[in-house]
Amino acid sequence: MKSTRLLKFDVIRTIAIFMIVMIHVSAYVVLYYNKDTSSSAFIIANVFNGLSRAGTPMFLMLSGALLLDENKKTDTRTFYKKKLLSILLLLIIWLFFYASWRAIILPKIHRQPPDFSLFRDYLLKLPGLFSHLWYLFMLVGVYIFIPILRLFVKKENRYYVLGYIMISVFAQFTVKTADILTRRSSFTISDFFTKFHLEYASGYMPYVLIGWYLSTFPPKKKIRRLLLVAGGISVISIILLVQFLIDDIPNVREYIVSMDTLPAMLYGVALFMLICEICKDRISNNRLIINISVSAFGIYILHVMILDIMLLLMPCRKYCENYVALYIITLYLFVFGITYFLVFIFSKIKGVRKLFRF
Repeated sequence: MKSTRLLKFDVIRTIAIFMIVMIHVSAYVVLYYNKDTSSSAFIIANVFNGLSRAGTPMFLMLSGALLLDENKKTDTRTFYKKKLLSILLLLIIWLFFYASWRAIILPKIHRQPPDFSLFRDYLLKLPGLFSHLWYLFMLVGVYIFIPILRLFVKKENRYYVLGYIMISVFAQFTVKTADILTRRSSFTISDFFTKFHLEYASGYMPYVLIGWYLSTFPPKKKIRRLLLVAGGISVISIILLVQFLIDDIPNVREYIVSMDTLPAMLYGVALFMLICEICKDRISNNRLIINISVSAFGIYILHVMILDIMLLLMPCRKYCENYVALYIITLYLFVFGITYFLVFIFSKIKGVRKLFRF
């Protein structure tokens, strides 16, 4: 049977998982040097980190492009039983795994007693570095609404969907970004606009709708150019705002790089659109891209454990000082390569495969 995998979706998923692993590798260096933001180590790590910030938005847009596709018929019961239940079970399994890893196994490696309070807190709050399971929690919430969205998200409702996206972009993404930049002022943008509470009808759902919209109605040339310029400005803004505001505005890095700010959204949208435009509707035939694409969930779920281990073997304080770019790239290659190899092996084992391929 001829493959019907679209190249653009495999490329998006592949680039997105490359970026997500880089986010966590470079974030470690950023946080390690955040007391010395003028150092070359912080600057270089911040650039790597900023350039990778389209990864998570693209993953969520891809979910919208695939799950809201009108040509793929599904009923609500089947979707909840196969998709929602599967992601919920995966969340529970991996949540207990990482709670055990962080609270019991890692302390044992460090020759410290287990921390059962951390085990409890991890199940409830995901504290600490690289708390990547937040995405699975969010995805459960998105999946709950997918069958409802499918009733509304149709080609004939194109302009209603676009209107909702535009309202959401303003009410949540734009307002939050403006709020960050006026955080030191006596009056912030959100002081006024949050009174309307439009953000409660938004969340991360606009990404799902944008993914469907861009894949269903590819933008015309002028709009593409505008989005590419906006995306380029946005990624530069992410890097520069973190670099120059981190010492003045509390927690600015966490705000600027988060998914629900305007720069992160525009960067993700521009890159998603660019890949779709380059790949068109060609069919996937590159085995490496396909293999990385189908392994993306496993790489996402497992790479944090591998990163924890590699940071024990390659601590920043020992290797990073004079060769920060080389350190980040080497650490990245080890983490991604080992994780991909393990996921490839695990995906061959019956009964274990479903934990790594969703």
